[in-house]
Amino acid sequence: MVKIAIVTGASRGLGKGCASVLANEEGFTVYATGRTTADLDKLAEECAKVGNGKIVPCTLDQKDDEAVKEFVAKVKAEAGKVDLLVNNAYQGLEAQKPFFGKRFYERPIAEFDGHMNVGVRSSYVMASLVAPMMVEAKQGLIVQMSSTGGAWYVFSTPYSVAHAAMDRLSADMAVELKGLGVRAVTLWPLSCVTEKAAFPDGESATFVGRCLAALVKAPADDLEKVNGKVVITTELAEKYGVVDTSGAIPVGMFTGPEFAKAVRGYSGAKPLAFYSVDADIATHAVGADWSATNSEGAAAWFPGHDGRE
Repeated sequence: MVKIAIVTGASRGLGKGCASVLANEEGFTVYATGRTTADLDKLAEECAKVGNGKIVPCTLDQKDDEAVKEFVAKVKAEAGKVDLLVNNAYQGLEAQKPFFGKRFYERPIAEFDGHMNVGVRSSYVMASLVAPMMVEAKQGLIVQMSSTGGAWYVFSTPYSVAHAAMDRLSADMAVELKGLGVRAVTLWPLSCVTEKAAFPDGESATFVGRCLAALVKAPADDLEKVNGKVVITTELAEKYGVVDTSGAIPVGMFTGPEFAKAVRGYSGAKPLAFYSVDADIATHAVGADWSATNSEGAAAWFPGHDGRE
């Protein structure tokens, strides 16, 4: 049976690379969303020439909740399921570019929204609408595309805060999805080369897509180990034999296996431990139960709040 994926922000960059690999190399039918219709149509045409999988181009404004609802309804009507959701859409890079060299208080407040709205919020909205299909099928994988900025300061305060939130989305979704057959994982690409990024000897969008595909195909035991956690592209490459278009794992500025190990050494253990899908604050026991603090009875802990300021 053909696998169905949704990849957001697929007009260009990492989203385009992920959509292409899933369709061309893995045979998926990919609903590829983005704001630029011409780019999506071109992607679909390119993949049609390969003839393995299929790209379904879907022009979509991730800030329009009603449009997103209509899009998910379209996927459900046409495909009946979603095996993989890749939350890649992000407008923070374009929001921050004019303000490099400035501290948070020197930047317009609207820049923060640029990082959070199409990125954190849009990922939450899309996952909330797609998850019911996955739960009904008792299988599925939600992947948040994030960055090492989730663990330490990178580029700006809004950038780092947004990516920490993306990492946390996977962790907490994984807690609430336990036992339902659906997993949520965060993927950290390292420095990349795309239409909007030019790190020397960085990872191509194809490489990131192949690392994603390796994660999707990983044995169930491996997937369970990383459920709710952060995985790094080059870690997946080493483990599953993934190479870039050059035939090797990229090794450049802020990328490569040794850099990934440094990332783990400095900060990797912290998000894995702090964003725990196992610890239960209510019972102080291993095996978190989301309902321990998220139940109707928990409302009694806030008697002075009725939803208004």
